[in-house]
Amino acid sequence: MTSTIRGLATTQALVTHPVQWQLLLLLANGPRTSASLWRDLSWHQRLRCCDGLWRLWHHQLIMFHVKHGVWQLSPLGETLQPVLMAIQTCTQKKGETQNDL
Repeated sequence: MTSTIRGLATTQALVTHPVQWQLLLLLANGPRTSASLWRDLSWHQRLRCCDGLWRLWHHQLIMFHVKHGVWQLSPLGETLQPVLMAIQTCTQKKGETQNDL
């Protein structure tokens, strides 16, 4: 459990902006083009998209395949998959609860 908490603290130190988390959540579902990422962000998140991609790439959490023109999680970023899936599950459950009201 201690290693998990230490890993989460390290991740929180690297991923410092909500847009970066949103990009990771989008990439958790598979490789995406820049245009596809752009479309799935809100207008105010788009202002930080390029900076978010650069920072995630700089921390080696994502990588860009030039041949295919897509962004995807790097091997290091793939280690975040359980956390990203848990966030997505909580977000979906929260949306279902709000829709039921």
